[in-house]
Amino acid sequence: MIRIVTLAAAAALLAAPAGAQTIRVSTDGKSAEQLHAEVVKAARKVCARATQNATFPREEKEACMKASLAHAFAQPAAAKLAANAKLASR
Repeated sequence: MIRIVTLAAAAALLAAPAGAQTIRVSTDGKSAEQLHAEVVKAARKVCARATQNATFPREEKEACMKASLAHAFAQPAAAKLAANAKLASR
């Protein structure tokens, strides 16, 4: 079964009238480090698009990244992968 973490840019509502954007990142066969890197890359992409015409793009992109990463890593698939990585490192 392929597990997927969905990254939704909540702060995109500030910059894009169409609403939040979503990128799906597969967790299948990835280490916690690989997943983290892919989620951060996806958040950068989504937040760059969402804040491109913002009044304060740097600040809004920072807020978007923070909210997006918090949302992504709070999901069960990401939390389970992180917990498994901690157990494997013991």
